[in-house]
Amino acid sequence: MFAFLSSGTELRRFGKGTLPKIALVVLLFIPLIYGALYLWAFWAPTDELKNLPVALVNEDVGASRDGEPITAGDDLVDELTSRNDLDWQVTDAADATTGVTDGDYYFAVTIPADFSASAVSVGSDDPKPATVEVDYNDSNSFLASTLGKQAMIQLRDTVAEQVGQQTADAMLIGLNDAGDGIRSAAEGATTLADGIATANDGAGRLVVGLGDLASGAGTLDAGAVQLADGTGTLADGLQQLASGAGTLSAGATQVSNGAAELSGKVNDAANGSAVLAQKAHGLADGAAGIAAKTGDLAAGTEQLSGSLEALAAQMQANPDLPASSLLPAVQAISAGAGELNSGAQAALPTVQGYAGLSSQYAGAVDQLSAGLTAGAPKAAELAAGAAQVSDGASTLSTKSGEAASGAQTIANGAARLSSGTDDLVSGTGELAVGGTALASGAAQLSDGSRTLADKLGEGAAEAPQLSSTDIEVKADVMAAPVQLDESWQNESKSFGEGFAPFFIALATFVGGLITWLILRALPTRALAASATGLRAVMTGFLPAMAIGLGQVVIMVLVLVYGIGLEPVYWLGTSAFIYLVTLAFLALQQMFIIVLGTAAGRVVSLVLLMLQLSSSGGTYPVETTPAFFQWLHPYMPASYVVSGLRELITGGVDSRLWLSVLVLAGILVGSLAISAWSAGRQRMWSVSRLHPELAI
Repeated sequence: MFAFLSSGTELRRFGKGTLPKIALVVLLFIPLIYGALYLWAFWAPTDELKNLPVALVNEDVGASRDGEPITAGDDLVDELTSRNDLDWQVTDAADATTGVTDGDYYFAVTIPADFSASAVSVGSDDPKPATVEVDYNDSNSFLASTLGKQAMIQLRDTVAEQVGQQTADAMLIGLNDAGDGIRSAAEGATTLADGIATANDGAGRLVVGLGDLASGAGTLDAGAVQLADGTGTLADGLQQLASGAGTLSAGATQVSNGAAELSGKVNDAANGSAVLAQKAHGLADGAAGIAAKTGDLAAGTEQLSGSLEALAAQMQANPDLPASSLLPAVQAISAGAGELNSGAQAALPTVQGYAGLSSQYAGAVDQLSAGLTAGAPKAAELAAGAAQVSDGASTLSTKSGEAASGAQTIANGAARLSSGTDDLVSGTGELAVGGTALASGAAQLSDGSRTLADKLGEGAAEAPQLSSTDIEVKADVMAAPVQLDESWQNESKSFGEGFAPFFIALATFVGGLITWLILRALPTRALAASATGLRAVMTGFLPAMAIGLGQVVIMVLVLVYGIGLEPVYWLGTSAFIYLVTLAFLALQQMFIIVLGTAAGRVVSLVLLMLQLSSSGGTYPVETTPAFFQWLHPYMPASYVVSGLRELITGGVDSRLWLSVLVLAGILVGSLAISAWSAGRQRMWSVSRLHPELAI
């Protein structure tokens, strides 16, 4: 069971010489190289996206909202460059386009000119989402574009957060403006309520004033009734006074006739007649005064009656007329009543004087009677006439007293009428004050209602009036405030197409490995025939070229017609793959010829692993550790991947021709080194006959 430790074991061969020992160590580390090296290269590529060069173009011209400038584009640039999640290169549009085409940038992000305007457009009549333009080129790296898409999703979320804040600000400002109008409307409503309270208070005072007006009007009516009664009594007394005056006039006629007969006989009778005549004149003047004052009283009464009728007519015709408009009529009534009172007061002394004159007149008649008694026989007739005069004078005195009493009644009624009129005026004043307060409250009410209407109008103007379509559009913009406008200069149609360059490079290299397992890299017969080194090398290389051509034809046909790969340049892709196959065959042949079969194949395997991890065929080389970034330009597969990307995806530029030159150089250089080494190997030695390491 321990046979593997015996002297005949295969491991015994690795104990002689330096190269076998090195080979044994390499064998131990081959799994590590293929496992750990690949894992190391792609351990955390997404954490190294900060090394991925991406063009950033800011064409935003800004916008304004309520007089304040909005620079959403600048804010986004600051946000992106500060986050350091990608290697953002701020540049212009021309450089970005050229850089993405040439591969200096993996993709370009452009902030358009209307970015800020779109960010705040949700509050306008034309809302639209803000757009970020992204330009990819899969011929640079398919996986870089894929990672870029993921990064752009994060970018969109970042922009959406910023634009969403702008959108929310625009909406909240509109709501705040509407709120200001509503708050102003509330203040107007407060003013309106104060005005209503004032109007209510004025209305209460108006009611009180109307009550006082009604009470004064009642008093005025009662006084007017008493005034009418006194006026009737005065009229009756004056009528009786007139009747007595008539009787007195008849008796005086008889006395005059008798006195005429006695005039020549008795001087005393003549003197008495003179006195009588003088007093009679005074009585006539007094009667005239009574008549005049009685006319004035009648005129005042008529004026009072007319004013009362006018007041009643106005109240009946305009039941809703404000009480303050009745003040002139009431004042006219008061003035008429005052004039009536003054006339009645003025008439009272006159009527009282009539009674005194009547007493004097009776004395004079007595004197006349005494004189006439001593006179002629006609004295009896004079006495009879004097008796009639005395009776008339007595009647006049009595009726004059009644007239005085009636006049007093008129005076009392006029006084009460004046008092009622004062109450009416006072109540009317209170009514006017209440009306003024009511008017003030109504003015406040009007101002408050106008303010309320204006502010509600302003609030309504600030508040959006949206149709169902507008609501849907704004809701869509608010739900997705940012859109990505993605475009490709050269787009891979599928994931497989994006990775095809990497796997084709791997396939051609592995194809070379298998080919040289079957074929001899340097046929010994050619060396034995003393052929040149180049001829000896080509003797082994030409069969490999034929096999490589068959490999390329079969692989391309299966890729195109079996799997569905659609290269933009079909023939160019096929020719380039064949060039790659020849270059890898020549390179591996060189390793075998120079280092020997075993060591050459080991070196080829190690080179394969290094190329897989540093060619940039999967993740961009910028996302790998620095060691692989350093290896990248020295690995043949890097140029294979670059050339195949441009031929398959499109976008041929100088990178393709550089790849062609590098691969052609590898082909020619490898054949030249192989020819040089083969020329030296025409001389056989013990080490060649018995190599330290052989397969």
